[in-house]
Amino acid sequence: MAQQIRLEFISEGFKEILMSGEVQALVSSTTESIQAKANANLTEESEGFKAKTWQGGYGGGRWIGTVSTTDHESMVAEAENKALSKAVG
Repeated sequence: MAQQIRLEFISEGFKEILMSGEVQALVSSTTESIQAKANANLTEESEGFKAKTWQGGYGGGRWIGTVSTTDHESMVAEAENKALSKAVG
């Protein structure tokens, strides 16, 4: 018979994990990896895509990472060739 384990949800503990330096490093490295792949997908001269990591406020706070376009050429690269979308998947 399988042993049952009971977990107690402690909000402050989860917040501490979500706001830790280790989670920040993971979010930053993942964001930068996606940015690099998206920039490699560019075919036109462009400033490329921009990576950003910051502390959000949702649910008491957590690290958030985004990659976005920087200029018209990177917008077109995403719209026509899915340069950024392909980098995510």
